[in-house]
Amino acid sequence: MSAKELLTPEQRNELLNISNITEHDLATHYTLTEYDIEIINQHRRDHNRLGFAIQLCTLRNPGCSVVDLPEVPESLIKYVALQLDIDPETYFLYARRDPTRREHLEELRQVFGYRNFDMHAYRTASQLLLKHAMENGNSMYLIQSTIGILREKKIILPVVSTIERLVWETRRAEKRVFSSLTQTLSNWQKSKLEKLTDPFVENKKTPLAWLREVPGQSSPEAFLKVIERLKYIRQLELSVNTANIHPNRLLQLARMGARYEPHSFRRFDDLKRHAKTKK
Repeated sequence: MSAKELLTPEQRNELLNISNITEHDLATHYTLTEYDIEIINQHRRDHNRLGFAIQLCTLRNPGCSVVDLPEVPESLIKYVALQLDIDPETYFLYARRDPTRREHLEELRQVFGYRNFDMHAYRTASQLLLKHAMENGNSMYLIQSTIGILREKKIILPVVSTIERLVWETRRAEKRVFSSLTQTLSNWQKSKLEKLTDPFVENKKTPLAWLREVPGQSSPEAFLKVIERLKYIRQLELSVNTANIHPNRLLQLARMGARYEPHSFRRFDDLKRHAKTKK
């Protein structure tokens, strides 16, 4: 998997797969309005009307042209055909007519306000996605958010690899978060944070592992241990700038940092390591 490929081939194939749609999905996403039917009925021949309607439906959900779907489920064809009082079998005449599909797609853009994905759409989606990335850096979450943004803006989805690249580049938000958390650190503080993952000589336990220890039962001894840890942390004189960071993002970073063993932090670059050890 290359740097900008965030999904496995299986995930990529499933992203726009609507073969398992439920009755609820059909009713929610594929029920035609009176205006839809009025526009659809302006076309000659049943297979053209049904094909045009299916293209309209797939533009709405999952948001792409019908030719970009792995398959058009039979249940969708039957559901739309029933609304138009058309034999669903006629769709297969339409499916073989590529020029007609392209003409209908252009008409759908004009009538229903859909737009192709271009550089303007790329910049718009990137700006909106940045807000999501500041809250949550999960790749699948960001890919689904991108699809949601484009769908809301009536921008026809590009190929999945383009969506992956958009998400990859937008994840610079992660670097922005780390920079915000570490920009106030002095060289002395960075040195102290580095030593949090160095084991003590006497017991081979790292300061970070020691700071994470659960106090145990309430007792004067446990209370003194807590004070000792607080004193250790205060001596670092850390001043964390969280003003521009979403609380959900801070919580996510804290949870991620808690999952790592102390030695795991040594794998990260300086910016990421210092940000996570601070959390």
